Amino acid sequence: MQIEAFGDILKSRGIRRGAGVPCSYFTPLVNYMTVDPELDYLSSTSEGEAVAIAAGMVTAGKPAFVLMQNSGLGNAVNPITSMLYIYRMPVVLLVSHRGQPGGQADEPQHELMGQITEQLAQLCGLRTHVFDPEQFPSSLDAALRDEVPTAYIVRKGTLEGGPKAPPLSIAITTGERRPGNSGTFTPSLTREQALTAILPILNRGIDSAEGLAVIGTTGKLSRELYELDDREGDKRNRFYMVGSMGCAAGFGLGIANAQPKRRVVVLDGDGALLMKFGSLATIGYCGPTNYHHVTFDNGAHESTGGQPTPSPAVDFAAAAIACGYKHAETVSDADGLKATLERQLATDGPTLLRVVIKTGARGELGRPTLTPRGCYERFRAYLTGSGS
Repeated sequence: MQIEAFGDILKSRGIRRGAGVPCSYFTPLVNYMTVDPELDYLSSTSEGEAVAIAAGMVTAGKPAFVLMQNSGLGNAVNPITSMLYIYRMPVVLLVSHRGQPGGQADEPQHELMGQITEQLAQLCGLRTHVFDPEQFPSSLDAALRDEVPTAYIVRKGTLEGGPKAPPLSIAITTGERRPGNSGTFTPSLTREQALTAILPILNRGIDSAEGLAVIGTTGKLSRELYELDDREGDKRNRFYMVGSMGCAAGFGLGIANAQPKRRVVVLDGDGALLMKFGSLATIGYCGPTNYHHVTFDNGAHESTGGQPTPSPAVDFAAAAIACGYKHAETVSDADGLKATLERQLATDGPTLLRVVIKTGARGELGRPTLTPRGCYERFRAYLTGSGS
């Protein structure tokens, strides 16, 4: 299928955005999206991150696809099964079929994945098709109508033609920028106390066009955020990530990309951020001015019993600056947290705020009573203005 015809099908369905890790089978598509000003492709550091980015775009009202080699399908199993599936997010996956049985000889690492690609996509709960140019428009229409995540297994030579990508030209600058502050930070707050301190900021202007989009990472942070002030179901600007550990940052990037006039605040954790640390590079490279990243760091995997993470050895603020964030600071007390977050929200991002906190959570901590689908629908309606 000529890539221009394929692109026309995507554009006619409103799919003008995508994220992914490329495969040589998709060179025509990546080149096409790079050259066509009507299309927006975000190069990601991992396939799982790309799934999260596309999910954020879809949630913000902009249909999107994910591009990956089938070897990367294994990398993306977690966000597919614990995000796309449970929230029923209609993301379209384009998966190359390297190592196709009976096809041309391929690299040995593709042998097993080539045998199980289609079955694995099905096992992950994806509505799965082997890409057929004749059936593609009708099957895509059905997927978008039914709001289900869908995978197309794309074989070698299926997409062809298209422009050549412009030559890359890069310049690397090192060592010129530093975090906003430095020193040794001793925690004085629990995570719940820290969240309580910034609730007035998070809730400001919820019912206005200037309301923040707030994403809570998986685990006890989202549970505490819900218990603090959303049990009445009135905090429509909140999304609680269930599972999909490490994907809150990429999900927030997708929303920031789709709605550049809305400030996005990602409330992350040290273990989650470390799991998909490459997201810092993607966010810094994309440079969304409306993106604000707050990482609560207690040096532990709180939800699984408090096992240590490597975070004490990592300077998150310095890493964010090195990856292209505009501002990054560290705080450990309530006054510093509130003042710094206010200041960062008043500046262009991306920004990162590391909040050093104590371990521990209250024993009777509940869980959101919203179903994942209900959480998604409420948040999507908030972002798109389609209801309350």
